[in-house]
Amino acid sequence: MYFKISYIYHDVIHNDFIESGFQTASANSYKLNSSGFEQQIKLLSDFCESANLPKNQVALTFDDGGESFHSIIAPVLEKYGFTGYFFISTGYLGTRGFLTREQILDLHHRGHFIGSHSHTHPKNISKLSDSEIDSEWSISVEILNEIISSKIKTASIPGGFYSEQSRLALLKNGIEIIFTSMPTKKIIYNTDKQYIIGRFAIKRGSNNKVILGLIKNISLIQLVEFVKWRGLAFIRYILGDKYYRIRKILLKNNK
Repeated sequence: MYFKISYIYHDVIHNDFIESGFQTASANSYKLNSSGFEQQIKLLSDFCESANLPKNQVALTFDDGGESFHSIIAPVLEKYGFTGYFFISTGYLGTRGFLTREQILDLHHRGHFIGSHSHTHPKNISKLSDSEIDSEWSISVEILNEIISSKIKTASIPGGFYSEQSRLALLKNGIEIIFTSMPTKKIIYNTDKQYIIGRFAIKRGSNNKVILGLIKNISLIQLVEFVKWRGLAFIRYILGDKYYRIRKILLKNNK
């Protein structure tokens, strides 16, 4: 398996944050405006065509399972010749702002990849017990397999909290490709024949020059993104649960 680059997106909205996905200040910081999103996808499409880069070597991944996957994102991807990787937190199926079973099946029939994003999207899945981690993945995978009448092979880790326990639970449930939140182009193929793939996160307000710079392999931009991610990971480690309380306050004040 080869990807030149993998991007993480979440929700895309027209006018209001409540249209799709989780309703928190943190989640809203990842929700892109629909016109800005289409502009980004067009820029990536234009680059692929000018560089003779097959579009299936650009992994456009979408986490959480918001309704916008079906109503906004998939039509834009299809317009520009891309296939999406849609990762679903199955505990929210059919609730306000999230995909229904019928929409997931439709995305599958249209050629997009359906994958697991755990069942309940825990704040930090790596802190759960081994049995709880196993349940998060096994329940989600079972539900998605039943919806598409096939076996899913991909998953992404909620919150970026990758762990060996999650990897083994996913292996047990037939998952061959795991997307993490580490901003790297390196792809690991382990002895269990699983691919571990890093991704670059796109947030509300992300600079289009940065998005293009990443796919163009501009090393300074990649380094900056990696340093930012490592710094955030260190802060989360030092502060523990206090990190989320502080972040919630800061995001609320920056609305």
